[in-house]
Amino acid sequence: TLSDTDLLSERDMILRLLTALKEPTGDSSLEEKARRWLLISKHLGVSPVGEWGLAKSPSVRVRGVRDYAFLVLRQQGSPMHFLEVAKSIESLFDRRANPATCHNELIKDARFVLVGRGIYALTEWGYTPGIVREVIENIIKEHGPLTEAEVLTRVLKERYVKPNTVLVNLKNPKFFKKDKQGKYLAS
Repeated sequence: TLSDTDLLSERDMILRLLTALKEPTGDSSLEEKARRWLLISKHLGVSPVGEWGLAKSPSVRVRGVRDYAFLVLRQQGSPMHFLEVAKSIESLFDRRANPATCHNELIKDARFVLVGRGIYALTEWGYTPGIVREVIENIIKEHGPLTEAEVLTRVLKERYVKPNTVLVNLKNPKFFKKDKQGKYLAS
C-alpha cells in the first residue's frame, strides 16, 4: 500500500504490517518478529534518515544531490535557501554538495517549487509552481474577485517575495482588471 513518496517511521511501518496481517498490536515479541520481517524484505528499505519506504523509492535508494535535497527539506519541514540545503547535505550525510549543483538539481526536479529568491519548498506541501502572476491568477480563479489586501495576504502565504512584487503584477492591465467595488479579476 506504499507509494514511492511514502516514508514512515519504523514503529508506523511495524504497525502497518501487523494491521495488514490482522495481528494484534502491542505484543512486543510479535512486533520484534515484524521488525525482522521488515529487515529481510527486498521490497522495503531504510532511508539515510532512518525512515522506511519502498526499496526502489528515490527517498530510500538515494543516488544524487536531488534525492539528498528532498530528504533535507522533508526533515526540515519548511522552505530553505539552496545554500542552506547544500550545507545541510554536507553536515547530515557527510557528502560533498556544491551549492551550484544543488541549485540546478532543485530547479529540474518537479518535487521542488521555487517560492522565493533561491528558496525552495516541496510540492507535497501544497505550493504551486509558477511565477507570481500565475499564483495571483490561480488565487483569483479559486476565490473569486478579491481586494488588493486579500490578494497580497494570500500570495505572501504562497511565495516569499516583497509585497511590491505582488502589487506590480496585480496592477498589470494585461492580466488583471479592477471592478466597481475595487476588487481584482483575472482578465
